[in-house]
Amino acid sequence: MNYLNRILLIFLFSAPMLSGQSFYDQEEKVQEALKMMNRMQHEEAFRIFSEVRETEPYHPLAPLGTLANEWIVNQEKFGYKAGNKELIDDIERVITEYRKRMVIDPDNPELRYYLGLTMGLRARVQLSEKNWVGVLISGYKIIRYIKSALEESPDNPDIIIAFGVFNYYVGLSSGFMQIASWILQMSGSKEEGLEQIQQAALEGNYSRYEARSLLAFIYLYLEGDYILAKCWASMLEKEFPENPYYSYLLAESELRTGNPQIDTHIDKISDCLDDLNPYAKSDYIQRLQLLNGAKALLEDDLETAERELTQFIENFESELDYDLASGYLRLGQVYDLQGKRLQAIAQYRRVIDLDNRTVAVRQAKFYLEEPFVIKH
Repeated sequence: MNYLNRILLIFLFSAPMLSGQSFYDQEEKVQEALKMMNRMQHEEAFRIFSEVRETEPYHPLAPLGTLANEWIVNQEKFGYKAGNKELIDDIERVITEYRKRMVIDPDNPELRYYLGLTMGLRARVQLSEKNWVGVLISGYKIIRYIKSALEESPDNPDIIIAFGVFNYYVGLSSGFMQIASWILQMSGSKEEGLEQIQQAALEGNYSRYEARSLLAFIYLYLEGDYILAKCWASMLEKEFPENPYYSYLLAESELRTGNPQIDTHIDKISDCLDDLNPYAKSDYIQRLQLLNGAKALLEDDLETAERELTQFIENFESELDYDLASGYLRLGQVYDLQGKRLQAIAQYRRVIDLDNRTVAVRQAKFYLEEPFVIKH
C-alpha cells in the first residue's frame, strides 16, 4: 500500500466512536476489518464492511470502508490509474447514500463528518496529480464538515488527526496553502500537526494504526529523523508482521542510519510476493531493487549498487515519486564514488526536479555543491 493510500485511510477511519449498546456488534466487526486492512487482507475487509453496511442499525463508517478496500484491491489488480478512475465513480454513489441518510437524520454530526470525508476523497486523486488548487478546494470541504464533528468531541484524537494532517502539510507548504490555513483559522504549524497525529497514534480508536504509519513515513521521507521513523515502523511491524510495507519502512530506516544489515526485512518482503496481486507484487519487486542497491552502496559494492539502482529507476512505475527520489539520489552517490562527477550531478538534478519536499531533495542540493563521500 503506498503512502497516499495511507493518508486516505487516516481520514477515512479517524471518526468519533459511535455511542449506544446497539452498535456493539457493528463496532466489533469494524475493528476486525481495520486489522484485516493492516494485514493487507483487503478483500476480507471489504466483505466485513459490506456486511456491516447492509445491517441495521446504520454504521456510517461502513460505506467508506467498502469504498476504500475496493479501491485498494482495484489498484493492486489493475494499477493506480484504473483504481483512481473507479474511485471517482464510486465516490459519487457514496455521497448520494450519505445525503439520503441526512434527509432522514439532518442533525446527525457523524453523517456530516463522513460526507465531508467522502467529498474530500477527490483530493486523493488531485494530490497524486499535484493539482494543488484542487487539493485546496477539496481540503476546504473536508475541514468545513469535520469542524462540526469536532465541536461535538473537541478532545477526540480520532477527529483531531484530520486537523493534524492538514496543519502538518500546510506547514510544509507555502503560498496558497498558507492562505488556506488563514481562511480556515488553523495554525498551519508542522509542530502542532505532528503533535496531533501523535495523539491519534497513541490514543486513537479507528485512526491509531494509520497515524503510526503516517508518522513513520513523515520522519523517514520528510523530516529525516530515522530513529523516530524506526520507532513507529517497529511498532506496526510487531503487530502486523505479515505486512511487507512495515518491513520496507524498517529496512529504509536502517539503511538511512548507515546500517546495511537488512536481510531479515528483505527476506520477509520476498516471502510475501507470491501472495500479492499483480501491481502490488510489481511495486514490491521495485522496492526490493531499491533496498538491494542501497545495501550494496553501504557495503561499497558499487557495481551491484549501480545495477540494482539503474534497474529500479528503469522499471519504476508508481503513483508517487518519493522512492524515485531516493533512487536518483543513491545512484548519484554511486557515480560520485566511481569518480563520474557529471553523471552524479545529472542524477542530483533529477531529484531536485521532482520538487516533492523530501529529505532527498535537500540532500541532492548539497551534493550538487559537494561530491558525496562515505564518512568512516
